[in-house]
Amino acid sequence: MARKDKNIEKSAEERLKEEAVLSPSKVAFRNFFRNRLGVIGLVGFILISLIVFIGSAVMEYDPYYSQGIMKNISPGSGYMNVPSELKNEGIKRISTGTTFSVGLSEEGKFYVWGHKPAFNQPIPQEILDNQGKIKDVAAGDNHIIVLTEDDEVYGYGQDNHNQTKIPSDIKTFAQKDGGIASIGASDLYSYILTGNGTIKVWGATMPTGLNMISKDLNGQIAEVEAASTNMLVRLKDGTVRVLGTKGTEIDTQLPEDLKTGKVKVKEIARMRYSGLAVTEDGENIVWGSSLDNIKSIPEMDGKVIKAESGREHITVLTDTGHVYSWGKDNYGELAFPSGENYKDIFVGYFNNYAITDDNSVDTWGLDGFLMGSDDQGRDLFTRVVNGGKMTLIIALVAVVIQILLGVLVGIISGYYGKIVDNILSRFGEIISSFPFYPLIITLAALLPVDTDQYKRLIMIMVILGLLGWPGIARLVRGEILSEREKDYITAAKALGLKEKSIMASHMIPNILSIIIVNATIGYAGALLTEAGLSFLGFGVQDPYPSWGNILNAAQNIDVLEQYWWRWVFPGLAVFITALTVNLVGDALRDALDPRSQER
Repeated sequence: MARKDKNIEKSAEERLKEEAVLSPSKVAFRNFFRNRLGVIGLVGFILISLIVFIGSAVMEYDPYYSQGIMKNISPGSGYMNVPSELKNEGIKRISTGTTFSVGLSEEGKFYVWGHKPAFNQPIPQEILDNQGKIKDVAAGDNHIIVLTEDDEVYGYGQDNHNQTKIPSDIKTFAQKDGGIASIGASDLYSYILTGNGTIKVWGATMPTGLNMISKDLNGQIAEVEAASTNMLVRLKDGTVRVLGTKGTEIDTQLPEDLKTGKVKVKEIARMRYSGLAVTEDGENIVWGSSLDNIKSIPEMDGKVIKAESGREHITVLTDTGHVYSWGKDNYGELAFPSGENYKDIFVGYFNNYAITDDNSVDTWGLDGFLMGSDDQGRDLFTRVVNGGKMTLIIALVAVVIQILLGVLVGIISGYYGKIVDNILSRFGEIISSFPFYPLIITLAALLPVDTDQYKRLIMIMVILGLLGWPGIARLVRGEILSEREKDYITAAKALGLKEKSIMASHMIPNILSIIIVNATIGYAGALLTEAGLSFLGFGVQDPYPSWGNILNAAQNIDVLEQYWWRWVFPGLAVFITALTVNLVGDALRDALDPRSQER
């Protein structure tokens, strides 16, 4: 026992000798990094900050972009993982849905891959029984249809408008009109093109007018490019028409030369509101809405021999074996490869497949949502990263204001005392008595509806700062009351130093530890407060993201039960960030507390 006590005394003596040659800051630094939880918190907060600030700088983000067709998709990836069996058998056709694709091999076999294809339903037995005898495949937004060699059409997936079941009258008509040459699908509807060149559509056709296609076009259609509300078609005589909803730019701005046949068209492609026509002379004619970036065609090597349509982009293959994409680049749709050995392309929605001469496949586009998507089809990971930047900055500015005001008021109050102390202390108590959330809600309600987002953010940061300083001021005041009676302050006054110099050069350095600790812990509090305000709808307003307003979706019971990713990930971001900051704050408090060094 005596030997143990002697060892303890010896180790304590060694620590005292070690600390005698170290400055207070080095001792605090050493003590902090001996605290494992503090180090974990520091590393965690640094990682979060790097992800948030570097990620938001690297990832392009448009707060106003939404894609309703991609709403509430659960986390997942591998949207473009083509099965090896399909590659080995040779790819005859690929058709793409929102988060999945279907393929047809040269041997007539059907394959499907991606994220929850066709509502994650199993492949029907009728399709499995016809493996090796399939002639064509097509994917809509959330459904799949298959055409067999004996002109039977089978489908599965979302079927709220009977889009997976070919009506008997259409099937009968096709038998008399040269059979079914090909099939296709889009948002909530499907169609066939007969051998004689007639198109028949079923599903959700009434809102788009696709159920009223003129009979004058029977037997005239050679190619179809379908979208959600209408179709761009190429007729056998080389002219172009728009079927379905009228009045959009792809219809109203369709060049007369394409309608009259003054120029003959051999290939067509389209985005939502714009189109491309490739003439027999190799000229590329574009028209439609500038919102689609339709005229941003890259310089091409060679002439276009095949054009394919995505939701908001177009991809083409040239006679020199190159591929090119243009339009909107929301999910990497324009990251086309630079090779020159491609022989075929398949495109749909947000994905691209390019087949090389050796039958390998290069893909680009949307390969998944790391954290899923929200109710407007926005990538939740991108919103969490950009929302984190907003939340962290607001909390930082608010804490800086709190510290500056709290330290200033606390030093003046503690140093001068008497009536100055009494007035400033009472003023701080008045500020502390304001009901915080009712005040914020009232101020937010008084703002004009069209208030600029940045003005709203400035208001939040300033109010958080102006209402949060009294606590820091009280702590600083208490320390200053103690410090001002010490000998070094008396000596400074005797030397004739000015009061400002004494407070700035002597008092603040001696209470710096308290300021740092309270700033750290106050930062976590400001972060949670901002998240709470945005959650209640009085902070950062949608479409601009913050962790709080992303969490606002958790107020909906359907979201809580069915779309867990929409509240779990932003909730974890707030929780982990606040936890890491608090761990750092606790470790700093222990490291800077002289009494902790005695233990």
